[in-house]
Amino acid sequence: MRPPAPNGSELRALDRRYVFWSYEGPLRQRYLKIMGVNALRDGEPRRSLLMRSLAEDARLITDDELDRLLTSEWRARLTAAWLIGLDRRTGFRDRLGELLYDGAFIKADAGYALALARFGQLSDAALLAAALTHRLSEPKPFHEQIFVIGALRHLDERLGTDHAEELLGRSWRQPIPARPDQERFTGYMKRLCAFADECMHHPD
Repeated sequence: MRPPAPNGSELRALDRRYVFWSYEGPLRQRYLKIMGVNALRDGEPRRSLLMRSLAEDARLITDDELDRLLTSEWRARLTAAWLIGLDRRTGFRDRLGELLYDGAFIKADAGYALALARFGQLSDAALLAAALTHRLSEPKPFHEQIFVIGALRHLDERLGTDHAEELLGRSWRQPIPARPDQERFTGYMKRLCAFADECMHHPD
């Protein structure tokens, strides 16, 4: 059973601890560093600082705290998805699949896609494919679809499946990104997964 929605003070405490954590003042808040492909852009020493902090919190945050962050707004959901993916908390697999399918908070979709790509199983590819099928068939814009496509193509390559080719060959209500953009974001997703792996194996 999911915990009740946290009250304002509980969420503010979780936000301060995990979402708005900063090592260089307000312009370096964590959610900004993991939004899109920003995590790939820092050089040293900022890169190591970010990696160390993410790994520490991915290991320390409780499932209950993650669940509560996933009930909040997009910054909290994005951060929770990253921490889930980093520590491979596969118990959240179906929950992330549901959130991606529903698409209520667009900025968080990239985090859900990363976590499922990092889990890396056939069931994760199936969840990504199901979300794409649903979201592309709806009239509401699917702003983060390129991250989901990149995650699915990445898993297809790893698992020997062809979900993305089959799906993206159909006609949809939403426009499909051009093949070069798909390949570019597949590369980004590979690099983000490698970044996540490096975080969890980064020396203290």
